[in-house]
Amino acid sequence: MPRTALTLILIAVFALAGAEAADLDWTQTSRVFLIDAYAYPLAPELEYDAEALARTMQDMHANVVRFATMGKYCTIQGARFTTHPDQGSRDLLAETIAACKPRGIKVVPYISTGHKLAWSMVTRDYPQYAHISKPGGGPLKLRMFAGEEHGTVCWNTPYRRAYLDLVEHVVRDYEIHGIYFDRWSRAYFWQGMKLCYCDGCRSGFRTATGLEIPYREKDEDYSQEERTTIRRYHEWYQDQLVSVLREVRRIVKKYKDIPLIYNINNPQSISGEDPRVLENHDAFLYERGESMLKRAEGVSLARAAGFHVWPYIGGYDNWPRVVHNGLDYQQEIFTTAMFGGGLIVAQPTGFIRDKENADIVARPFELLEKNEALFRGFSNYPHVAVVYAFEDPPDHAQKNWFWQSDVRTATAGAFAACLYRHIQVTSLLDRVLDDPTKLSQYKLLFLADIPHLSEQRVRNVRDFVKNGGGLIATYTTSLYNGEGQKQARFALEELLRVKPIQPAGELARDVEYYSSKLGGPHDLYVLGRKGRLWKERLVPAWFYQPVEVLEGGVTEADIVRGDGAALLPAVVTSNYGKGRVAFLASSLESLYGQSNARIVGEFLETLIRKVAAEPSPYEVRGPETLIANLTVKAEEHVLHLTNWTGSKFEMPRVDEYYIAPVENVQVRLHVPKAKKLDRLRLLVPGSFRARNLPDGVEISLPRVEAYQGIAFRLK
Repeated sequence: MPRTALTLILIAVFALAGAEAADLDWTQTSRVFLIDAYAYPLAPELEYDAEALARTMQDMHANVVRFATMGKYCTIQGARFTTHPDQGSRDLLAETIAACKPRGIKVVPYISTGHKLAWSMVTRDYPQYAHISKPGGGPLKLRMFAGEEHGTVCWNTPYRRAYLDLVEHVVRDYEIHGIYFDRWSRAYFWQGMKLCYCDGCRSGFRTATGLEIPYREKDEDYSQEERTTIRRYHEWYQDQLVSVLREVRRIVKKYKDIPLIYNINNPQSISGEDPRVLENHDAFLYERGESMLKRAEGVSLARAAGFHVWPYIGGYDNWPRVVHNGLDYQQEIFTTAMFGGGLIVAQPTGFIRDKENADIVARPFELLEKNEALFRGFSNYPHVAVVYAFEDPPDHAQKNWFWQSDVRTATAGAFAACLYRHIQVTSLLDRVLDDPTKLSQYKLLFLADIPHLSEQRVRNVRDFVKNGGGLIATYTTSLYNGEGQKQARFALEELLRVKPIQPAGELARDVEYYSSKLGGPHDLYVLGRKGRLWKERLVPAWFYQPVEVLEGGVTEADIVRGDGAALLPAVVTSNYGKGRVAFLASSLESLYGQSNARIVGEFLETLIRKVAAEPSPYEVRGPETLIANLTVKAEEHVLHLTNWTGSKFEMPRVDEYYIAPVENVQVRLHVPKAKKLDRLRLLVPGSFRARNLPDGVEISLPRVEAYQGIAFRLK
């Protein structure tokens, strides 16, 4: 699909998402327990007790259960899929609804979607569902958790009709509040070239294209012509998958106006997803939480795009009967909620037996339950917009022994610079650059090493600045064309007032000389000019784009050698219309996001505050371990403060058991003219002092433990 067409479809998709968001506010305050059927208590032995689950959820203030209708085996009656050998006539979804409904707990069934099934099901009971991995062969045999192996399935078999009937049965015959699907993957768990030789695939592809599906024993033996045929097969198969999805949405909406939710896995997948899949869903699940920074960034991204999102709290491990997790769970909950995400505990089954450690989830869930009205339906206050991106042109990414410089580290680093320096920030998909109305909500646009901008996006950015918006562009932003080729001029030259140069002579020698075996700039710094930016303090330089300044640009800082000799412009500012622009030649945000060098963060903070069209709506005097986000719903505002876990750059799947409280935190809330602040209060009961200022109020908090919310109204 051409990139322009894809962009236009994505605009329509996200416009649809925003229009439907008002009907999905309950997902934003969901506190979900996830019960899958691939492991305990539904496999390998059937040990499920719906009443015990519902009691535990009630005690821990959970309000939604995502319950599997299929895993290794089917958990309900009346479907053409095999139930657990010990299940008998039990309908486990019906039992779950009966236990949860009196307690006010919503039920969202999981529908296994193209996922591998129990080996006995696809080879003995329903062999007609099987994916045929090679001519004359059968499904792939794969292991997943304890118990029976799994086998792969194919949509172009009777599996499709059985699946659609399962969906209709569940949505028609059970009292459910949403419906969740696993990934809509074209060849889920298939391997190699991802081909199927079932009768449905062979005849269907032949009818559609006149071609046969090629087969070679070894992947490397396929000819170029055969690889072209395989690409066509994949495109054809994707069309089959989308037709199933559209029929699923029709069936669901025929019986109930409930959200369709699916696993998009991580924020990066949003950009690469088939837009037809996006437009047929109402909400996402993120299966990867990663760090608190990535969690905040990912939730912010989805909410700004108009989608509701459930990121995992924790993740799967090998011990579903015990709770060994620590306060990392608690802080993941607070971080997710404060940016607008619903909460889904990925492996909650241990809490049914282990009541001692329940507080790591129950305590934050209880606080959120008490303040649900403030969390439901809010939006993140728009101030700084950092465009999310991850694709590098050829030969663009750089790496040394310790860190790297590329598009993803730059955009993540820019978000980190705002978050850690307590500047209100939103992560935005690049498609926002196609929407001048949405772009105009923000006071500063941060383009952190975004190599390519289309002509339309350049016009939209130019109009944004002309109308009063601030712009920071770094490194190679707008220096590449759509084919990944570096150009002789920046597409944003009219705003940036710089042009790229190729160093020659003594400058070329210095550029080459001041690098090291570590692979990056060595003994090079950014130094503010006297009386201008940063008060003549040295800042470490990072990978940089040599430029010269054009008329209208003002050099605020230079790239200098360690002995003080200036080499190249580092920061160039200019005015355009009503707005201000700063170009940063060195990708300092990339360095900051990986090194956490405070002096680099302070420099970026200074630049952001200098260029933004108006001050941040708040200031927080506290350590970087205290992250902030301002949310708004009509007149109601909440400034959320979440304390980081013990290790700020926490490692995935490493538990944390202690959080040091933050003491003597000062917060300044800026009140716009013609507005009045009242009903100031804390969400976590505690003492505080408030002092009126000419432009707002200063709040002193003696102590912040795990989380604090400052609620107020602006009338």
